[in-house]
Amino acid sequence: MEEYIVVKKGSTIQHCIQIPDEFLDKDLEIKIRPVAHKEHIVEKLQQIYARYEGVNPFASISDPAEWQRETRSEW
Repeated sequence: MEEYIVVKKGSTIQHCIQIPDEFLDKDLEIKIRPVAHKEHIVEKLQQIYARYEGVNPFASISDPAEWQRETRSEW
């Protein structure tokens, strides 16, 4: 991913970016890069559900609260 770095005095960018007053007289490094495209989570979940239709990974859990306690105790 391409990235650009710009150094500007805080007072020159205050009109478009809210910055603390103590940064106004300092040189600030500003990184500019495109936002990474994120997949739509709904579409991704639909693909997963379609791929594993009929699979219930939680069917063997009889007591969800106990399962959570056991899982957390492993950390």
